[in-house]
Amino acid sequence: MSGADLDVDGFARLVVGAHQSSWQARIVRVSPGDYNRFTACCREHRIVQSDTIEGQLADLARVRLPAGSGVERDHFVSDAVAAAGHRVAVGAWAYFPWQASVVHLLDRDGFFEVITNRNREKITRAEQEFLRTKRVGVLGLSVGGESAVTVAQEHLCGEIVLADFDRLDLSNLNRLQAGVDELGLRKTAIVARRIARIDPYLKVTVFEDGVTPANLAAFLDGLDLVVEECDTPPIKHEVRVQAKARGVDVVYAGDERGFLSVEPYAQWPTLRPFHGVVETPPLPRDGYPTQRAFLKALTAWLGGWSNRAKRCVVIRSSRAKPATPRGRSATSLGACYSASGSIRS
Repeated sequence: MSGADLDVDGFARLVVGAHQSSWQARIVRVSPGDYNRFTACCREHRIVQSDTIEGQLADLARVRLPAGSGVERDHFVSDAVAAAGHRVAVGAWAYFPWQASVVHLLDRDGFFEVITNRNREKITRAEQEFLRTKRVGVLGLSVGGESAVTVAQEHLCGEIVLADFDRLDLSNLNRLQAGVDELGLRKTAIVARRIARIDPYLKVTVFEDGVTPANLAAFLDGLDLVVEECDTPPIKHEVRVQAKARGVDVVYAGDERGFLSVEPYAQWPTLRPFHGVVETPPLPRDGYPTQRAFLKALTAWLGGWSNRAKRCVVIRSSRAKPATPRGRSATSLGACYSASGSIRS
């Protein structure tokens, strides 16, 4: 049991004070002798139990015994249960406070083997283990939120760091994978919950106030890659300046027309921020006199305003709209590009 894992006593204490605004899954270890106490605690606090451990063990048997017979795989499952002393003690349980549920899962390594098995040979086992040592930061959780979930789902890192100061608004629901029951929640919490439900073992850190000049160094500390998807021009610029100084690669995907930028500062330390297209630090968003002026500055390093201005939606938005139009399909495309760029950088 790792230091962060809970035994049944710790679980019982946690559920008393659990808050629905939380986002972190907790791992619970249940010994054979604690079965009755564990189930009684769940029943008392109306925590729903989900248990498919035999099916997961069967999945693990197929991974470890690809040429094995059905009988050999059945023995693998029964031997694993017998070794644990009771089926409740196989692997661990993941507790999700915000939805009052616990899910029985394989242990960390077995879980990782099964959940990444379909990545082969797109990602080799050696590459998967190497990626497991990496730390990825995602800044801005609109396109970035989808990128973060995709990176987590393909297990392209061993830890993911999420940063965004914003909360979910109704206008976000045309593109973000969220629901009306999550309106008003921090985007960091929404994305962290989605990741936890995919892999509760994956380490997640959140910067719920976003990234500022004061905490940028702390955000970048220990990262191997930044997926930058924020809307604040000075932060976009400063992230690259400091990432370049640290040798941290930066990936950015525009949510229109499949734009992808990879800035591999680890391999090319002389590369200039924004590929040298934008030399002067941009102004804050409120430093531009009009929405059109802001969009022209923002798109300068994406190929220039003349290219973007061919799209009438950008021209209309620059004249009248308080925010740039975005949709689910474009956001998903941008997320796919940035995740693909992540694995290649």
